[in-house]
Amino acid sequence: MAEEEKNVSNDWKTLRAELPQEVRSRLDEKREARRLGKALAEVRKAMNATQQDVATRAAMTQNTVSKIESADDVLLSSVVRYMHSIGGGVEIVLKMPDGNAKRVDFDPEISVKQYA
Repeated sequence: MAEEEKNVSNDWKTLRAELPQEVRSRLDEKREARRLGKALAEVRKAMNATQQDVATRAAMTQNTVSKIESADDVLLSSVVRYMHSIGGGVEIVLKMPDGNAKRVDFDPEISVKQYA
């Protein structure tokens, strides 16, 4: 990490520590809300694809891909297009309060390894 990056990081930590707890909590919630985009970026990188690769294959701009990866809220159709562009698929699990769940597989033809 470059010296300037360390200073920015330390400056942010100092500034963040001085913020009211309510503001820090809202920042944490925002970071948590972006976990889908972060996961998409991690999958893209694991597939050795760039944002431009995804954009070209998904018929969207690189800027749109960047926004998806950093958004608080993403359309499910955008996630499906994004994953299709790198050869993947999407399955969501609807969890009910009683412990039951309903799986919705948008790509049943794509098999997934089962993890223990």
